Amino acid sequence: MKKIAILLYRYFPYGGLQKDFLATAKELLSRGHELKIFTRSWEGDIPEGLNVMQLGEAGFTNHSRNEKFVKKVFDEINKYSPEIIFGFNKIPGLDLYFAADTCFAKQAHNKNTLQKYTKRFKQSLEYENLVFSKASNTQTLLLNENQYDDFKTIYSTQSERMTIIPPGIASNWNHEKNINLHNLFGIPREDKIILFVGSDFSRKGLDRAILGLNHLQRTSIDSSLIVIGDDDKRPFLNSVKEHSLNNKVFFLGPRDDVASFMKSADLLVHPAREEAAGNIIIEAMVSGLPSIVSKEVGFSSEVKKFNAGAVLDNLFSQHEFNKLLEETIQDERLSFIKNEISCLRDDDYFFSRFRFIANFIEERF
Repeated sequence: MKKIAILLYRYFPYGGLQKDFLATAKELLSRGHELKIFTRSWEGDIPEGLNVMQLGEAGFTNHSRNEKFVKKVFDEINKYSPEIIFGFNKIPGLDLYFAADTCFAKQAHNKNTLQKYTKRFKQSLEYENLVFSKASNTQTLLLNENQYDDFKTIYSTQSERMTIIPPGIASNWNHEKNINLHNLFGIPREDKIILFVGSDFSRKGLDRAILGLNHLQRTSIDSSLIVIGDDDKRPFLNSVKEHSLNNKVFFLGPRDDVASFMKSADLLVHPAREEAAGNIIIEAMVSGLPSIVSKEVGFSSEVKKFNAGAVLDNLFSQHEFNKLLEETIQDERLSFIKNEISCLRDDDYFFSRFRFIANFIEERF
């Protein structure tokens, strides 16, 4: 059995990185490995059997909190003496890194000039380089080919240090039941129900989804938008009001029953500006829910591979998104896609991420 230190800056429910961390930790614990979790802070209940050390949110800025955490955590790790240091954020000194994020150096080209002079920007580049540079020994677990190509191109990371892992849908995902969303929320029977799921509304393109809904309304395609996620809705309410969509957009906050919504909606939209993977795309696929995604979403390749919906292949255009939305939401097209992906619910590949990671650790370290 291995003695493993797991590092992440913050734990809070509903975050994609946090869900992957917790599922990985539970799989490792189930196999008898000894774990100690080091984090700045933990929001919510700590699962039974999980040894968590919270080091505090010292520092006034995000980069200073990260810096203080890195210094303090390695003092604690030296006392713990683990065999493996496993990180879910880009932190110097890791043996293994789970790449939940996109390549920062690549995304840096899209940042404004002033941001490039900030301490946070410089720290992000430095920490990423320390994980992926050729001089590093850190093994990395990547979510898809996009990440592999980006890190390889920017850092010339050795291929033997990069491993692409399978998706990680919860094993009980398909146990959830359908629900009648029309009755539950008073949505007119004729409306198609569009689902948006994500806890970073701006980065994941909620504004684009709202404008897409407005286009459908103007073209007399009856539809409503359900928004699930832990973020502030206020910046988006002006757009909802401006386009007279108050009774067509439903903000539900974070939910534990997303699987039921996916089984019951007509279409998922994920027009993200940046998304390393987009696990909700895979969740939609195994739920039999068609999706429309932007090419910036890592799992857009899976949508293409399995004919699971539509991908905006070029730089985002609201006009092109609206057009694709109008085409995809037609009954005939939705039925075709649902038929194409109906067999995926029983494909073990989509549920194997955390077994894969545990096997990797046991075999490589």
